[in-house]
Amino acid sequence: MLRNLSITLVEPEYPVNVGYVARLAKNFGVRRIFFVNPKVDLSAASIYAAHGADVLDRAKTIGFRDLRRIHDLLVATTAIRARRKGNLVRKVMRPERAASYLRSAKSSSLVLGREATGLKNDEIRLCDVVTSVDTGTEYPTMNVSHSLAILLYLASRRDSSRVRLLSRSARELFARNLHELAVSARFQRHRSDRLAEIAKRIAVTSQTGEKEMLLMTGIFRRAVQTIKEENESRAQTRSKT
Repeated sequence: MLRNLSITLVEPEYPVNVGYVARLAKNFGVRRIFFVNPKVDLSAASIYAAHGADVLDRAKTIGFRDLRRIHDLLVATTAIRARRKGNLVRKVMRPERAASYLRSAKSSSLVLGREATGLKNDEIRLCDVVTSVDTGTEYPTMNVSHSLAILLYLASRRDSSRVRLLSRSARELFARNLHELAVSARFQRHRSDRLAEIAKRIAVTSQTGEKEMLLMTGIFRRAVQTIKEENESRAQTRSKT
């Protein structure tokens, strides 16, 4: 039973896919489905849901940022992987590994994109982990419900491992303070933003304890404050001369 896991569909269009997703939710004990800007006839989707119709009836429409707010972990799914090493947004984690994070979070959601175009980069940035089911062929794009079935199966395996996952507040604080340090150190904007993305991924996958992570965060904050004080002192000295 995946009681702490929800499924999110972003702008779903086809009743058959939504119905099959609800059916899979019932199969694996997932109680909640969220829709972001749905474009589907839910009454038509219920025909395909079979015994999962009750899950579909309880589904809620939500904004992406509200989805982020109520979940400790968001796992984005994509068939479009990073082609460049510098593209951290679409750098994927193996499904088996992503499943261990889904199991370990207090509340998590598998986020599935549009049937035709998938998730946008800005939506993926709001997620913590990105994963993809690799078919190993020239045609890697799977149907939404098919890839979901694989991911739910991996997450539900009783013999699967768990990982240590820091709280979302600690992860966000770590990334935010490292970004502020980069800005204070006058890194170029694109480098500062990239560093923030790296910090976010590190905070998720690190097996460092929360106390240790907060200690590092405190050092970043202290360094930012020291740089500000030194800049103010120089400014005052120049104003007196």
